[in-house]
This record gives sequence, C-alpha cells and structure tokens, in this order.
Amino acid sequence: MKKKAIITSTLSIILALSMTLLLTGAAGSGNSKATEVRVTALEKQDLEKTVSATGTVYSTNTVEVYSNMNYPVKTVNVQVGDKVNEGDVLCELDMSALESDISQRQASVWSSQSSANQNLASAKSDLAIYKRNIEDGTDSNLVNAKSSVATAELDVQTSEIDVRNAELDIDAANNNLSAAWRDLRDARDREGYYGDDGEYYDSGDSEINKLRDNVRTQETNLEKAESNLERAKSNLEKSKANLDKANESYDVTMVAAMDNIVNYENKVKSAQTNTNFSDQYINIEKMQGDLEKGEILSPVSGVITEVRVVPGSSGSGLLFVIQDADSLMIITNIKEFDIAHVQIGDKVNIRADATGNEVFSGTLFKIAPTSTLTTSGSIQNSTTAEFECEVVVSSDKSGLKIGMNTRLSIITEQKRNIYAVPFEAITTNEDGETIVYAAVQQEDDSYFVEAIPVSVGMETDLRTQISADNLSDGMFVIRNVEGMQAGMIVAPQL
Repeated sequence: MKKKAIITSTLSIILALSMTLLLTGAAGSGNSKATEVRVTALEKQDLEKTVSATGTVYSTNTVEVYSNMNYPVKTVNVQVGDKVNEGDVLCELDMSALESDISQRQASVWSSQSSANQNLASAKSDLAIYKRNIEDGTDSNLVNAKSSVATAELDVQTSEIDVRNAELDIDAANNNLSAAWRDLRDARDREGYYGDDGEYYDSGDSEINKLRDNVRTQETNLEKAESNLERAKSNLEKSKANLDKANESYDVTMVAAMDNIVNYENKVKSAQTNTNFSDQYINIEKMQGDLEKGEILSPVSGVITEVRVVPGSSGSGLLFVIQDADSLMIITNIKEFDIAHVQIGDKVNIRADATGNEVFSGTLFKIAPTSTLTTSGSIQNSTTAEFECEVVVSSDKSGLKIGMNTRLSIITEQKRNIYAVPFEAITTNEDGETIVYAAVQQEDDSYFVEAIPVSVGMETDLRTQISADNLSDGMFVIRNVEGMQAGMIVAPQL
C-alpha cells in the first residue's frame, strides 16, 4: 500500500486568473534579460499524510441466538435479510408437552400439600392434647405413678404407727413385768424365805407361785412386744423402700412424659417440614418460565444473516445470527512497511464502489499485535507480512452494507491552515540554512529573487510544510531553484 498526499487548496480561481494576467503583463513589459521561472503562489492549506488499504464491512455487534429448549419448532417468522427490532418474535416452539407436564405436576403438588397440611394439623392436635393431659394430671401413666406413690406413703405412715404402737406395747410390757416382780418380791418378804438350796419355803407357796407365773407371763408378753417391734420396723423399712421405688417410678414416668412431649414436638416439626413444597413450586415456576421461552425473541435490533431452523426441527442450539447494521466496522490488512506509520485513534476516510464518491469517516480501533498467519498456521515472511486492523465507522452509515468492499485512507499525520510548497522549491544557502527563493515584485513591476530562510515541518510525497515570519498569502515561491541567486531578475510563470 502506497502513501499518498491529499492537498486541499484554498486559493480561489479568480485569484489564480488574476495572477496569470499580471505575470503575463509583467513579462511583456519588464527587462528582456529576466529569467523565466516556475512559481507557486503561497496559500494556507491542509496537509494529510495517509496509508491506503482495502477492507470489508462487518457488524461490530454480531449476536448468535441460542436456545436450550429441546422442543420442536412450530413456526419460523423471519428469513435471511429481514430487519428485526429488539423483542421481535423470531420463531415459536411447540410447548404443548411442557404445558401438560406443568398441569400434572401442579395437581400432584396440590394433592401432596393438602395431605401434608392435614398431617400437620393432626400432629399439632396430638401435641396439644398430650400437654393438656400432663398439665391437668389426667395422663394415665402419671395417674398410676402418683397413685403408687400415695399408696407407698400411706404404707409408710401405717408402718410408722405400727412401730410407735409396738414401742408403746414394749413400754407397757416392761411396766407390767416390773410390777409383777415387785408384787413377787413383796409377797416373798411377807411369807417365807429362800433356803440354802435356793428354793423358797413357806406356808403360802401357792400365792407365790401365782405371782411367779405372772412374772413369767409378763416376760413372755415383753418378748412378744419386742418381736412385734422388730416386725414393725422391718415393715417400715420395706414401706420406705417401696416409697423410694414408687418415687423413682414416678420420676421415670415424668421423664418419659417429657420425652413424649419432645417426640410430639418433633412430629410437628417433621410434619411442618413435609408441608414445604417450595422446591416443587420453584420447579413449576421454572417450567412456567420455560413455557414463556417458547417464543424466541430477538435480543437486539439488526439484520438476520443466518437462519438455522425450520418448522419441526429441534429448538435447541444455535437458531439465528443477527448483525447490527447500524454499528459497522471494517476489517483490513496493513502491510509491514506501513504498520509502523499508523496507530490506534487515527482518523480514516472510507470509500466504497457501491456508494460512488461519498466519503465516510471512521477511526482506527484495533491493530493486531502479531501478523496474520498463513493457511498452514505459520507466520508470514517479511515480504508478505500483514497485520489485521479494525476500523470503526463513525459517520452516517447510510449506503454502507455488511459485506461491502471498501477503500481506506488512514490519516497518519495532518496539518491544517499552513503554508506548503513542492519539495523541489526547498534548498540550502552557503551557511547551511534551509531557504526558499521568492520572486518579489518591484515598483516597476519587475521581479527580483529574494532568499527567505524557512523552517520545514510535515512532509508528504508532493509537498513540504514551511514557516517563516515574512511569508504571506500570494507570495510567489520559485519551484526550479537550480542556479537561483538572490537579486536575479526573473519572470514568474505559474
């Protein structure tokens, strides 16, 4: 691709004609020794340095319309080339099978929900009744346990009374035995004596014998009373042991009752959990959402460039390709020897054969970091290396269509409202200064050569920017500088 210079001249046609007439007159009336020279009349102009390329129009926004709904296509509403707006229905899927599935699942969930609600109500009722029985003291197990405790307490009380009575009987037996011994001793003192052999001899022996029998009787009664006391104490210990067992049994029954309350509460919680059908309802909502996806809508506005489905085909996968015709870019390849002169952000003038002389504006948006590969996948050699670039079309795009071939002028440098002359008009003097020679008109309408030091700037293939304080519009700058010297008389020729 070759660099070109685009020069926009602001010199009017009238001025050019006037200068031509003026120079013709001057040449005819001036000194016959004047040397004819070709000149350029200075004027402010715009310089552009460009890189030329060609490219193809693409959309910057290509959307592939997919669906994961594995249902048959019912109708297709668009074809390749149709323009669509965002939200337009591209095709419709046959969702009758999904509708039937939704109805069946709804009926199943509603039935299960009703049954679960009944179970929950029953579990709550069982818990309330059991708690009320516990609080009211009407639970049969607790009633029996309390009755056993009461019976054991009564047995303990009875046994304690028996012990006290037995102790009283012992006291009475001891008193009776003491009295019997006292009576016996009194009788002995009155009626006789004991012999050396330990036997008692007297005339009233029969009364003494009776008193002696009474002592033996009271001793027997004391032994019985003592035996009764031991039995009463033993019965009391048994009664206390039975009371301990009854209390323990009551405690165990109460703990079991509390455990039963927990069990009833757990049944309520379980029944409550079983009434939660949120997952099933979420699935149904998802299915209903899928039902709404039976209409495949266009996600963007653009042009249909590919249709992958027909009625009866699967509605899953890639269905359509849509390209935004209002957002365009041009993909081009730039040669290696030009790529160093362009950079992202450069302005681009775009032309297409189909749009005539109309110029579209764009911006260099992307430059590939590596050269394009050959068909075998290897890097191109240095003589053919190209770099893929993208140009975004930024002006009115009417007339440009996706797929058109275009010619690009990438503006790599630009100067506006400056003086510029043909590169052959610039030379140097003996001091090494850069100068141009100007043909300056004298009072007698002759033209003398004047050397003007200048600074040079931007260069194109045809023109070079110059600047100096004494440059002015309309000044004649000599183009054929070979042999020129300051002070020469010349005849300028445009």
